[in-house]
Amino acid sequence: MSEHRLVIFDFCGTLIRFQTADRYVSFCLRNAPQSKSTRLRQFLVRTMEKLKLFKIYNRINKANNWHKRMILWQLKGLDYSTCDQLAQKYFEQELLPNEIAPAVQQMQAHITDGDRVCLLSGGYDIYIRHFAAHYGIREYVSSRIEFQNGLCTGKMQGLDCMRGNKLVFFRELRKKGEHTIFYTDSISDIPLLEIVDEQIIVSHAAPQKWAEQRNYKQILWN
Repeated sequence: MSEHRLVIFDFCGTLIRFQTADRYVSFCLRNAPQSKSTRLRQFLVRTMEKLKLFKIYNRINKANNWHKRMILWQLKGLDYSTCDQLAQKYFEQELLPNEIAPAVQQMQAHITDGDRVCLLSGGYDIYIRHFAAHYGIREYVSSRIEFQNGLCTGKMQGLDCMRGNKLVFFRELRKKGEHTIFYTDSISDIPLLEIVDEQIIVSHAAPQKWAEQRNYKQILWN
């Protein structure tokens, strides 16, 4: 294989069966000691969900990530050591059992072939790094949880690695002359799909029409 192939994998819905960011927060809330302020934040977020405030705002601004940020806010004050220990358990207990086998096999084949494999995800760095280490992947770019003085601020650090922001990270990753391959499950990644050399769509159960219309290759899983 060429030394100049950059192979990028989306994470949620492409390598893992579900959206991992909010589920990690829920995993932490179930397994970490909770302060009164943590319980109050949970109550406020649940109330906003019941009132469908996030859905209403999403209709106004579909590209927003307000819900994701509010979910993360619930972890404010949790120490890094606890978050990292729970990230390891989350990887072992929830991510590994829910891998999308055909996509993971493709990823491993690219690694064996000597391609430069990178994960690009809106999931959080704290658990994605455990996945990357497990498979010997050296590069990953993802949304990052912010910690200050060893405590979670309840915010993201830098850009949320979603939608158009993926283009920003992709341009930083790509080296001149590299042939690029992108694996994803999501129509929201079309801006990035349109500028890579090869597009491979990971689809659950049946081919996705939007991908068929663009003549993209598809991998099916059940």
